[in-house]
Amino acid sequence: MQNQILLANREILNQLIHLCENINPVQYCKELSLLSQNTIGKHMRHIIEFYDILIEAYKENKPLSYDHRVHCSETEASLVLALQRLRKALNWVESEQPTKELILVVSYDSEGKNSVSIPSSIDRELIYNIEHAIHHMAIIRIAIEKEFPDIKLHKNFGIAYSTIRYRDDLCAH
Repeated sequence: MQNQILLANREILNQLIHLCENINPVQYCKELSLLSQNTIGKHMRHIIEFYDILIEAYKENKPLSYDHRVHCSETEASLVLALQRLRKALNWVESEQPTKELILVVSYDSEGKNSVSIPSSIDRELIYNIEHAIHHMAIIRIAIEKEFPDIKLHKNFGIAYSTIRYRDDLCAH
């Protein structure tokens, strides 16, 4: 396992935990027009579910499919549950040294009937979770900066690592 992959996942999960510790339940659950009446909680739930799917597939040695997941509405509404699930994912990332190969099951037809199974690895799926989380964190960041400017996010919250490097390179010159 590449150490930088684990470090990036830890950083992202810690940023999400920090957000949960600094947002109030009303803000977490508020339907926002900027998010097409979705909530920050829905984006958090979505990120958390992808980590849960990966961890479950790894632990149970079964194929993983991000398409087939349970949408836990309680996580959308409960900061306590979101924090518990994020801490569980962080503990797993911090304690495991996963190396096994995985099978990813995906479907790109409109009905989801024709799935394809492809070989993957824990490294590749952790990378996917990094990119997926950053994408949703960028959306969360826009909503927080617009709707809840009193909440202070980490300076790199929702910013791709390549953008951070580019930004830092520009500042160094």
